[in-house]
Amino acid sequence: MIVRDALHSYLNLAEATKIRLHAEIETPPLVGFFRAIKRRMNMTWRTVHVRDSEQMRLKLDNLLIKKHGMEVTIPLSDISMVVAEGGDTIVTLRLLNAFSKYNVVLVVCDQNHLPTGIYLAQNGHFRAYKKQLNQLGWSDKQKDKMWQTITYMKIANQLDLLITLDKSDESIKLLADYLDHIEPGDKTNREGHAAKVYFNELFGKKFVRVTQQEADVINAGLNYGYAIVRAQMARIVTGYGLNPIVGIFHKNEYNSFNLVDDLMEPFRQIVDYWVYSNLQDADYLKYSHRIELVNLLNARVKFGNENCAVVNAMDKYVKEFMRNMDSKVIQWRNYPIVSSLEWEKVNEV
Repeated sequence: MIVRDALHSYLNLAEATKIRLHAEIETPPLVGFFRAIKRRMNMTWRTVHVRDSEQMRLKLDNLLIKKHGMEVTIPLSDISMVVAEGGDTIVTLRLLNAFSKYNVVLVVCDQNHLPTGIYLAQNGHFRAYKKQLNQLGWSDKQKDKMWQTITYMKIANQLDLLITLDKSDESIKLLADYLDHIEPGDKTNREGHAAKVYFNELFGKKFVRVTQQEADVINAGLNYGYAIVRAQMARIVTGYGLNPIVGIFHKNEYNSFNLVDDLMEPFRQIVDYWVYSNLQDADYLKYSHRIELVNLLNARVKFGNENCAVVNAMDKYVKEFMRNMDSKVIQWRNYPIVSSLEWEKVNEV
């Protein structure tokens, strides 16, 4: 207990809270057809999950969803993301154009309900050219220092989660040591070493991260949740005029979202926490599970001195990233504290 108390003080996480499972989300009129993830107080955007609809089209400045002769409309100005399942849904070009205008990201899922594609606005910011010129001018020293900072945030959240879940002192001490020895650019790969210890402690020594095609229920949940967080981060990054291809650490020439993959690292543990708490005894990833993973964007999390929706924390986080990169002095401390996470429970329909 002395070790755990000391680490809590070290990370300034004394106010970490337990999960609070809320009552079932209010179901919209078309039960079993789709769920519109409701905005709560202090939230800005909706995430809309659409399952097996016949058509999605534009009606004035609203998303219109149609099935079995019934229609539901949602103002586009309220929406940040649409997650669509079902191979027979028709999406009109007028709606896609409107998605671009309102910076709404569309995530398309395959027959196994796994996200396979992201549609993003091409011109999300009126000064995108200037923003991307600045981005191309980031020095290696800046990028290395920023990656050191992001890696610190990620391992700090992994450590926080292990402490919250009362995991072994040995693993906690290892992650604390890795946290203390992250170099600029993470040249010694503390991130990789920490990830191995962390996942083995969460899901067992035999656990291995695998692709969507080979996934067990734990990996399926992680893959689905990460894809949702990635899509939302991509929307925010492009909305602020940054080029998602040009990262600070990831440099894969076949990856269109290198910067997104860099920035989302401290948010992955939000998905990890939910998967650990909900899928340990599950046989497969159910519809209600997928809804809850989408709805994690609306969960509450501590960010700096605020308690806000995850999607709002992501927005604040990207703003701080840009401010630090523009100032060329990396002095960044705020990130989502995973142990403060509060999410809503959704029942199967």
